[in-house]
Amino acid sequence: MTFNKRKTVALLLAVTLIMMPVTGAIIHVSHRTAIEHKWLHIHVIFGVLFVVLGIFHIIYNWKALKRYLLGK
Repeated sequence: MTFNKRKTVALLLAVTLIMMPVTGAIIHVSHRTAIEHKWLHIHVIFGVLFVVLGIFHIIYNWKALKRYLLGK
């Protein structure tokens, strides 16, 4: 079995997409406790990962994206 970068990035991007609202909701209901501070850090980490993985997703799928946008 070979390692597929495109599939890995897409899967991790989906996980971060799901975790962002989950961690945001936990922060919202924690009402300024020490737990909120920890979840805020986790939320920021997932946000940064989402942006970085989104950039890699665009890079790895550039040909398909270009064909889709330009109709070629």
